[in-house]
Amino acid sequence: MTALPDDRMIFLREQRDVRAYRRGLAVKLAIQGDTCETIADMLDVSPGFVSQAKKAYESQGVSGLMVKYQGVKPSLSLEERESVMHWLKTQQEWSVERLMEHIQATYGVVFQSRQRYDQLLSDADMSHKKAQSTHPQKNDARVAAKKKRSAS
Repeated sequence: MTALPDDRMIFLREQRDVRAYRRGLAVKLAIQGDTCETIADMLDVSPGFVSQAKKAYESQGVSGLMVKYQGVKPSLSLEERESVMHWLKTQQEWSVERLMEHIQATYGVVFQSRQRYDQLLSDADMSHKKAQSTHPQKNDARVAAKKKRSAS
């Protein structure tokens, strides 16, 4: 059995990301002589994952095993988001279109998906459905007649 270099041992002991840990473990097992198929079965990954991890380690060292993806940065800062929430709560009527216009005019941000605007409305405890100032089927004469019947 081949002894592991210090950098891999430290990496495996300290690494917290599961994906990076699997890469490190795949490299460790490959260097110890296990086949790609055996490692893939043990770690529940593809043989290509094992060979890519090994190549990344050989060319870049431990840094090649790290996860490079950092996620998408939010378009609005926390302060801007809170400001949008406050603006929404001061509106008599709201809609996704008005929210879109406000965010673009104020912050210069246009979200790629309508879902982001719906989420902002939802976070402000407002419906993402289009608001109506009055009920479309309201009939004042019928309401008055019903009130008169209930009073008698």
